[in-house]
Amino acid sequence: MEKELEWFSAWFDSPYYHILYAERDEAEAAMFIQSLQIHLQIQVGAHVLDAACGKGRHAKTLEQLGLQVDAYDLSPKNIQEANELASENLTFFVHDIRVPVPKRLSYDVVFNFFTSFGYFDEKVDNLLAFHAFADALKSGGMLVMDFFNPTYVLANLVREEEVQHGGITFSIKRWEANSFLYKSIKFSDKGRDFQFEEKVELIPKQDFFTYAAESGLILVDLMGDYSLAPFDENTSPRMVFIWVKK
Repeated sequence: MEKELEWFSAWFDSPYYHILYAERDEAEAAMFIQSLQIHLQIQVGAHVLDAACGKGRHAKTLEQLGLQVDAYDLSPKNIQEANELASENLTFFVHDIRVPVPKRLSYDVVFNFFTSFGYFDEKVDNLLAFHAFADALKSGGMLVMDFFNPTYVLANLVREEEVQHGGITFSIKRWEANSFLYKSIKFSDKGRDFQFEEKVELIPKQDFFTYAAESGLILVDLMGDYSLAPFDENTSPRMVFIWVKK
């Protein structure tokens, strides 16, 4: 019997995922990435990996900053589109974050941007991903991970809303259950009704510390937003971790 797809495999490969999230602030994202390069003193020509890169827009930003970039995503459709951005210094491939990248590849920095983590049912998969990230790094290389702050998100949760993108009205409900944040997304298009559900683990920072330590990574910084402000448990919307491989 064919194995059932994990929820994120189907949803991230759907064109409706990109319609719903089309208006994310790309300018803010580009400024964040540029600020990271300056803050972390990442040298022009450094070999970096964008893990879970989506359609490659942020990988393209890294390349435009003078970095040599490899980028991967689980979605074949995302990588098909991302390949339109490919260049001599920007390469894309299909890959799962839980699986080590080929041994011939070794990076100065691995990036995991914009909550591209926490989708798995089993905590062991989180640890597998961390081991794969660490395995891809050179000694002294950095892992940069950006994840939402669960404390802040739950305190500011919008439980129901309707949003319109691309001529489609998306009805969205959010709730917490069993240490996961769920989002139900319902809409109609071309006479058909659709429903998708997102599920992201509410991972506390201490769990990230544990995964990283078990993977041979040392925390060197924790910031709380895209302006790289210091992290505050109650007021910071993000957790931007910086680890170094031993």
